[in-house]
Amino acid sequence: MDWWLLTFFLGAILSLFLAEVPTIFQLFLLLCLAIAFYFHKKLRSSVGFCLGALWILTQAYLYHSQLPKLVIDLVQDKQSFFVEGEVLNIQVNPLNVLSENVTTTTSRSNQHKSQQHGVTKRFNLLVKKINEEPLNTPFIIRLSWQKSTIDLAQGQKIIVNVKLKPVHGLANVGTFNYVSWLKANNIVATGYVVNPPKKNSQDVTSDNKKNVLPTNSTVRQGLFDQYLGLSPSHELTPILLALTFGERSLLNDEHWRVLQATGTSHLIAISGLHIGLLAGSTFFMVMFIVHKLPLNNPRWQRINMRYIAIAVSMLLATFYAYLAGFSLPTQRALVMLNLYWCSRLVGIHFSVKRLLLITLFIILMISPFSLLTASFWLSFYAVAIIFVTLWRFKSWLYQGSAPWRFLKSLLIIQLALTLMLMPITALFFQQMSLVSLLANLIAVPWMSAVSIPTALLSVLLMPFSEQLSQWLMMLSLQSLSWLWYFLDLLSNIPHAMVVLSLEQQLCIVVFGVLIFVMLYLSPFIVNKVIQKSAMSLVVLVALVLMTSLVSGYLRSSQEQTLIVTEQGPLTQKFTPWQVVFFDVGQGLSVLITRNKQAILYDTGAAYPSGFTLSEAVILPYLQYSAIKKLDKVILSHSDNDHAGGIGALLENITIDEVISNDKGILNAISKPLVSNQSLVSDNMLSDCHAKQSLSWQGLTFDVLSPLVPESSDAVLNQGKQKNDDSCVILITDRLGHKLLLTGDISAKIEQQLLTRYPLLQVDILQVPHHGSKTSSSQAFIEQLSPRVALVSAGYLNRWRMPVTAVSERYRANNIKLLTSAELGQVIITINESGIIKRSYVEDLRPFWFSH
Repeated sequence: MDWWLLTFFLGAILSLFLAEVPTIFQLFLLLCLAIAFYFHKKLRSSVGFCLGALWILTQAYLYHSQLPKLVIDLVQDKQSFFVEGEVLNIQVNPLNVLSENVTTTTSRSNQHKSQQHGVTKRFNLLVKKINEEPLNTPFIIRLSWQKSTIDLAQGQKIIVNVKLKPVHGLANVGTFNYVSWLKANNIVATGYVVNPPKKNSQDVTSDNKKNVLPTNSTVRQGLFDQYLGLSPSHELTPILLALTFGERSLLNDEHWRVLQATGTSHLIAISGLHIGLLAGSTFFMVMFIVHKLPLNNPRWQRINMRYIAIAVSMLLATFYAYLAGFSLPTQRALVMLNLYWCSRLVGIHFSVKRLLLITLFIILMISPFSLLTASFWLSFYAVAIIFVTLWRFKSWLYQGSAPWRFLKSLLIIQLALTLMLMPITALFFQQMSLVSLLANLIAVPWMSAVSIPTALLSVLLMPFSEQLSQWLMMLSLQSLSWLWYFLDLLSNIPHAMVVLSLEQQLCIVVFGVLIFVMLYLSPFIVNKVIQKSAMSLVVLVALVLMTSLVSGYLRSSQEQTLIVTEQGPLTQKFTPWQVVFFDVGQGLSVLITRNKQAILYDTGAAYPSGFTLSEAVILPYLQYSAIKKLDKVILSHSDNDHAGGIGALLENITIDEVISNDKGILNAISKPLVSNQSLVSDNMLSDCHAKQSLSWQGLTFDVLSPLVPESSDAVLNQGKQKNDDSCVILITDRLGHKLLLTGDISAKIEQQLLTRYPLLQVDILQVPHHGSKTSSSQAFIEQLSPRVALVSAGYLNRWRMPVTAVSERYRANNIKLLTSAELGQVIITINESGIIKRSYVEDLRPFWFSH
């Protein structure tokens, strides 16, 4: 049985490596193959592989088939329509979001304001009707509602007018994959609520009544609203809400900074620690009470009191998981808890290995796409490490007095978790806390013994006594305050948290494997001479890797020595260079890299909510590629979709020079950068005009447009630049490869370029103005005759860019047209062999679940 469960799990994992979801016929063939293997004695052991892959791929096929044809047609036509459904996730009631007297940081105050009426709300909706037509199979969508005037609640049924898009997200290496997250949560479309035209207050009230159907919110929502109303005005109240209801939307940036820097984020995510703590304490408490009660009645004596204790334990654990929304870690903990108690009740002994494998199987059956989440891997991996550690060091851990055994167990388990979780956390989160061991040694027992129990009791006793509940809240908050002071001190230690490039992540993985071999596999090495030699080798390699990792990080702020002159590299060997076309939706951002140095052309957009493409896409990629600073940032023009992210870049990375014709751009962004005024100065801003030329890393940058203005006043556009003012740059290497960056120029400027540069031809072209009908004239395409043309455009954007006529124009000239909306990020490498193109969808992450 263990082998079958293991192969089922491995088959499920292997199914993730397919580029596309198989058709129904291919899935049927896979089923037939599994049946054939079962009846062949030598191949019977492979049935689990087939069934595991078949299960995941079947769920993927069903997922992609959920949207009805009616919805797909409406989406393609960009039409709005009415949906009726049920709100699935818990909603924060803005009327009760902590009192005005709460003492918090500025960001918390801003967050509090954002919870008031009239701002954007985000929620998941289980759609049951479309345009009043019932659906055979409901599906889940994720909506945003700007300027919402009604209070939503979990379980509430509403009717809203929406515009949708099928699941899609920005596809860039080194960044958060939104598509995988949506699929893991079974969300098949995203969109927004279309607000009706502005009316008077009476009409708005009437519309609100039409939006909300007469339904009751869930018990969880009701308890949350009551708890939120009773919550004291305290800086750490959001932590309390996360511990009790799994609601983390009220956590501010400072909370997350401390938690991430100390590696204690897992403590506020309701997981196996919390469920196990509640279940275990409940069991022993019930048994203690039962033993103290004078139960002389023969009927009571015939009942095994352990059954009652187990039942109460399972009931409260399930209730707590319900409060947390049955998140994946709570599902895993509940499954393991139920398996353990049931095995004890019926007298079946499960080995740890079988318990884990059965839990894995049940979780995959309940939530097959949990494989796509980091929490799945972290939770199971952590549990496995705990059991393996207890097995490996059991002889040492069971020696001594009870307090000494407890301290030894806490230390060795926490040390093992810290070391063994390093590789997987580095791969998932691209960062590592160097103080996590010390932080967790204090935080885990403190929260387990004080903060979490008092928080849980405050919820359980709330229906009976609100006053007692508030007293327990204050007790929990006080314990959290003492702990938070300690964590805050640790988080402010220099290099408490380090961000990791891809190379450093791989070093951490190798280091983790070596440590695992040294700690857990050494007993299986029989020959002691070989064992000592292997241990010495492991220690040596681990020390070398850690030394290189730390030294590489400490050198991050130092400039690299460049072997280049104004004419090019000193060596005759041609150094490859890369052009990275980011997927930033309906915007533009291009990175030129060579010798670990970089120049950025445009930054993508920034939005009123505070979300910027530079923070979501550009900075993570720079970290992933171990690029520590930007030599230059060139802003083609001042439109938000091209220059909106410059402020976030200045806050987070060193920039030597900003090239822009908008003199007001640094003044506009310097206002929010009060703490970083030294980063913003006039001498770091340069103009961009024709006939400029610079040499960088052996590449020549020639500015072809715009022309030098006739008066200095014309330069001071103060953000009023037009598309035709775009800074057009031609980049050429020693071998003659050419890249043309055009910004948003129109056919008028294209014609001027053809007139001024009649011999201009390029290998790579950034398609002007996202492929609009006002650009990419036939003459321009024919003269430049690029081998590759790249369009940066949003998925199903409202302007339908690139327009069909422009796309056909490029293809008619045998030019390979690549669109970010279809292919995601595109990385072009230019070396002595020529031009190599790789895209996120086809080459970098060619998996069905990632796009």
